[in-house]
Amino acid sequence: MIIPSSSQAFLPPQPNPDREVNQTALNQQFEVDNITQETAQSGSATAQQKKTEQEKTEQQNAEQQSSEQESQVQELRKIDREVRAHEQAHLAAAGGLSKGGANFEFTTGPDGQRYAVSGEVQIDTSGVAGDPEATAQKAQQIQQAALAPAQPSSQDRSVAVAAAAMAAEARAEIASQGLGDNESNVDNDNNEEEGFQRVVSKINDTYNAITDTDSQRASFLVDLIA
Repeated sequence: MIIPSSSQAFLPPQPNPDREVNQTALNQQFEVDNITQETAQSGSATAQQKKTEQEKTEQQNAEQQSSEQESQVQELRKIDREVRAHEQAHLAAAGGLSKGGANFEFTTGPDGQRYAVSGEVQIDTSGVAGDPEATAQKAQQIQQAALAPAQPSSQDRSVAVAAAAMAAEARAEIASQGLGDNESNVDNDNNEEEGFQRVVSKINDTYNAITDTDSQRASFLVDLIA
């Protein structure tokens, strides 16, 4: 065993209550700081995650909207082509009956461009005064112009029906005029026949008169000779 050589008694160090309190406070503060830091880091991660999800959602919405807009543009282009082809068919068949070119109604697409969505062609649908044959021919052309497009509209069909009615009326008038001409020819023939009969009657009367006169002259000559 070892015995200390100093006469001073050896005393172990005594704990300092203030120091222990300070250390406990430091430990608690450290834990709080760690919790705060972890909370901040967790909150930052959550915020970043939310931001990322929001950006992703916005991107998906933008892509969906862009796809829908592209579909709208494609549909408007299709309608524009069909409308222009429809009215061009009217113009080509109408010829000189059209009053100017085609008139269109437009709409603006999501791309900022204007697209035709409907149209019309004005044509002369009046009859030809005093000429039923010309009216019938014109009505036939009107009907062809109205039904020229691949898919005539209800308005186109209405115009075609009206043109068919006008053509039928014109043909009826032509037939009526032909019947009147035939009756007129019959009357003329009857008049000519009556005139001929009158002429024949006059000729016969004249011949008879001449014959009577010659008979009288012959009788007179006989009397003279006797």
